[in-house]
Amino acid sequence: SNLLNHPQHIWTCHGLKEAMSVPACLPQWAQEGKSCPFGEKQGLLVGSWTWPNEGVTWVHYVAAFYSFMPMTMVFGIMLFGLWTRGLREVIAFIFQFVCLVVMFILKMIMQQPRPQGSCSTSCGMPSGHTLVSVGTFVWIFMEVHYAQLMDQRQKNIILAVAGVLLIPVGWSRVVFHDHSWAQVLVGAVIGGLVGVLWYAMLQHRLTTWILKLVKAWLPFMELNYPLEGLVEEAPWAPTASAYGATATQKAQVR
Repeated sequence: SNLLNHPQHIWTCHGLKEAMSVPACLPQWAQEGKSCPFGEKQGLLVGSWTWPNEGVTWVHYVAAFYSFMPMTMVFGIMLFGLWTRGLREVIAFIFQFVCLVVMFILKMIMQQPRPQGSCSTSCGMPSGHTLVSVGTFVWIFMEVHYAQLMDQRQKNIILAVAGVLLIPVGWSRVVFHDHSWAQVLVGAVIGGLVGVLWYAMLQHRLTTWILKLVKAWLPFMELNYPLEGLVEEAPWAPTASAYGATATQKAQVR
């Protein structure tokens, strides 16, 4: 009710979590106003997980590393962006935000609770961690796969490192019972689609014009996207069917 009265609160980090805690997704202990009986919620913002009260092994420490990966990416993009002042990092940061918006909308539509054992009260379908990590990996894969100036060894190294860091994130969510395998699978599929659509949008000539415009407005920014530099487009040739074309121009086109 507070969120409905103050809709701007939804766009804060705490407000986003609160907004996703709809009645249909609240676990029984939360509905009764009790604390989580399974463990303790740890982490930060989009990099959180349920640390269990008992049965902790080295697997949980590895899973914690991967569950924090979305937050690690956000910090890494911001720090690298401050160093490079590059538009590539701005694009990457916007992509993370887009993934979060897609996740929020889908959670509100599906309203499926998390599995028994999670200390999170927000909806679980789809897994946001998986959506972000798989979406980022697919985008990286597309950029690297279609790169012309990068040799195969460089491509293999980049994709191997990205895969090791990003693909196991979904597995970590199941380890902590914060998501079911179905929620992870749906998050992976949606993330993959978002990654492909994002790459396709970036290849559009309109995106090229926008990047050049931003560079002109903010000259201190580095135009470091695409990876291999912008390709100058040839001017459009007039067509014979163009309105107002003279007979000479039409003959030249022919």
